Amino acid sequence: MSLIEYALYESSIGNTGLIAKNGRLVALEITQEDEYRLVRLLNVRYPQAVRTEKPFNKIRLLLDRYLRGQKVDFDIPVDISAETQFTQKVLRVLQGIPYGEVRSYLWVGKQIGYRMAARAIGQAVKRNPIPIIIPCHRVIREDGTIGGFSSGINVKRRLLAIENVELS
Repeated sequence: MSLIEYALYESSIGNTGLIAKNGRLVALEITQEDEYRLVRLLNVRYPQAVRTEKPFNKIRLLLDRYLRGQKVDFDIPVDISAETQFTQKVLRVLQGIPYGEVRSYLWVGKQIGYRMAARAIGQAVKRNPIPIIIPCHRVIREDGTIGGFSSGINVKRRLLAIENVELS
């Protein structure tokens, strides 16, 4: 039986839910909703989860540093096994995009051998269950514009600004 744990974290980009399965981060939910609604959402998605704080102390410390503008290496064990093989390939490529740099959906597609699949890449990026830790905010459109973000464009702009990324 799997142990699923979660913690809530109030940050400068919104209320955040951190969810781990057997000690590996499986999701990071960012929302502008209040804590009560976030707890309800997490209880629906992870009904067997137990709320606890201690296992998430390192993640919260790293997120705090990152959101204050410090370059952080998120050496956090993650579990993306619930995603499709295609999405897993995309997410692994995202993990290699350096801090302060961006890549296009087309570039990501080329890295996994799908040169003409920018739309499919965009959908896989959108399904990233662990934003920031797996830096999907570093993926933009080929023309240099920002593209989408599951937690909202304003959050993506904020994350890119933290990393001193300027878009055209």
